[in-house]
Amino acid sequence: SIIATNHSFDIFFSSVSPQKLRLMMLHADPAESILVSVFYSNPQRLDVYTDNVLVAPTNAEWNAANTDYTLRKPSYSGQYVPQLSDALGTNFFDQDYKMLKVLVRGSQPVEIRTSPLLVIAFELPAMTEDEFFGDNLVQNLAAFLKIPPDMIRITKIIPENAGARRRKRSTSLKVEVEIKKLPVQQMSNSTDNEEDFTLLKSLADNLGQAAVSGNLSQSIGFNVSSMGIIPPPPSSSDESWKEEANAEVTREEPTVSYVSSVNNLLLMVEPIAGEFVGPLYQQPSLMAVDEQGNCVAVGVTTLTVTASLKDASGNSISSLQGNTTILFTSCWANYTDLSIPHSGENLTMVFTLKDWGAQSRAFNVRNPEPSTTSSNSTTSGPSPT
Repeated sequence: SIIATNHSFDIFFSSVSPQKLRLMMLHADPAESILVSVFYSNPQRLDVYTDNVLVAPTNAEWNAANTDYTLRKPSYSGQYVPQLSDALGTNFFDQDYKMLKVLVRGSQPVEIRTSPLLVIAFELPAMTEDEFFGDNLVQNLAAFLKIPPDMIRITKIIPENAGARRRKRSTSLKVEVEIKKLPVQQMSNSTDNEEDFTLLKSLADNLGQAAVSGNLSQSIGFNVSSMGIIPPPPSSSDESWKEEANAEVTREEPTVSYVSSVNNLLLMVEPIAGEFVGPLYQQPSLMAVDEQGNCVAVGVTTLTVTASLKDASGNSISSLQGNTTILFTSCWANYTDLSIPHSGENLTMVFTLKDWGAQSRAFNVRNPEPSTTSSNSTTSGPSPT
């Protein structure tokens, strides 16, 4: 494409923005520049590199060890937006519009890499902000997840009642935590963050399973009533990336998955057998809920539910076909292809998620009646002459 230099341009992709993006101008003079704004619907941490060296955002504030940074909030509109006179790769992410603004200069490329984030929100009951010790939470989380403490950062502490008079009264706190790898400041040809996506997905699974099983409080040394998770997206090489890439692109904030101790597994849609053996007329659907009946997003974990058949005496029978073990989507487990190949009376379908279970009503399945064909044979005599 032919573009005019010393201008600003916006880029919007028809689906999710790529996890690796390279921007450059061909045959451009080093004095020529453009400001490119790229829309990211689900931004993680966006690392910008020029000549394989990290270019930190203009609002970055580095820690004492110079290994990680936090982002200062602008005090006025446009405070940190790159100018056309700035150096190659100067960048700033506009949280309001979800636009990464990057300066491209001359013919040198600028590379943008998506680094995944795992965002956790812990609900801590009966604790004041003064009583909360963030360092303990970070150390305990790191020990439980078996990761370095510098991967964990507390980003927000939100009291249930933010008034000054209530600060010393035990109500509850919401503590938001961000888990991520430290930014790579010097890339090499072998630098690849595919394993970062896998690692954070595994960490989300571990935390989710601990919460679902009711072991999270014991695991991290804090009384946690519930937890919200915003899992990282899959890597572009993952099988589930296609679904992510085809998702609707909006400026809405990512959906937080509510995770708590599962109290019950509810059979919301009963399996209904057809008149004869074969695929079910109605496939079953189950819901995982907590003690208050709230949806528990088991889908952030790798936990599965398994369906099986029992006869009239309660004995298991191995005549259920289809995908009998499936993952959850949020708090729902929806079967799609269960089939019963053999006849039976007073059969029940049993569903198991770890220590929780559900059972269907009894139903009958019969074999189709054999078809009978009758043929009337006639004998014709010789034709008269």
